[in-house]
Amino acid sequence: MEIDFDTRQEAAEFYRRLPSSLRQVTGVMLINSRLAVFPEKTTDYKEFAQLIARYICERYEKKWVMAIIENYYYFTDPEEQVAILNIVSAIFAGEKNDLPQTEVLEDRRTIIMDSLEGILQEHHSVSFTSIVRFRLTAYRKALRRYVEIAIDEYKLEQEYQVFIDKLRRIIRAYKPLCEKIEVYDEQPFKLYDERHHLIRNIQSVRSFYPILKQWGIEAEPSIVLSLIALAPKQVIVYTDRPDHGVMKTLHRVFEDRVCFVPSSLHLTSGNRVSQ
Repeated sequence: MEIDFDTRQEAAEFYRRLPSSLRQVTGVMLINSRLAVFPEKTTDYKEFAQLIARYICERYEKKWVMAIIENYYYFTDPEEQVAILNIVSAIFAGEKNDLPQTEVLEDRRTIIMDSLEGILQEHHSVSFTSIVRFRLTAYRKALRRYVEIAIDEYKLEQEYQVFIDKLRRIIRAYKPLCEKIEVYDEQPFKLYDERHHLIRNIQSVRSFYPILKQWGIEAEPSIVLSLIALAPKQVIVYTDRPDHGVMKTLHRVFEDRVCFVPSSLHLTSGNRVSQ
């Protein structure tokens, strides 16, 4: 079997990436811009297909993803393109498995291999350029699906950031109603003022939800909005889950006003004073 490359340099680059063990087993030879391969069994074809798939991903994938982002979905701003590309890369790396629909995505290298194995076994001579241009339709379609999911996530992240920015501005725009609030991460959350008095009816403190509507925010009651209604100068949160989504949102909104402390350090219930 022979694989023809456009240039000797490209052939040599691919040859150098081959494991020495595979070169010996399959008798790979570099001849100008061609690789001569002498696989002995079906598993050799499979391993060779895996190597070609990896080479294609490493050499072309980023460029193709960027082209899809710009030419199919019309994102032309470089910063937006890079942000979407980073999300795609995170999906490839398995770091975004919690995103909707990622669980049904096929592994893109498996798609390439499925396209390659038959070609390698059925043809005595193949053109690498022809493979890249004409034989990877399913793979390119899969890349578009990855990009679609990444764009949806990017838009959600942008909306979330706008939401966070509005909440920060609200905190800065209104006078704090208390110096310090202590939050106990329980079911439900409990809030205490600086005198350790339980804050019971937070919404009665300030006509807060009409204020939110003035800022263009439609939201359900939450611990985050409750704290914003009080706009304390300092928030101490007793929790054993500082990486939880709610805690991350609190940190983004209140920034250096918030401090997370292990639950074991909070006052015992006997020391709390309830109103």
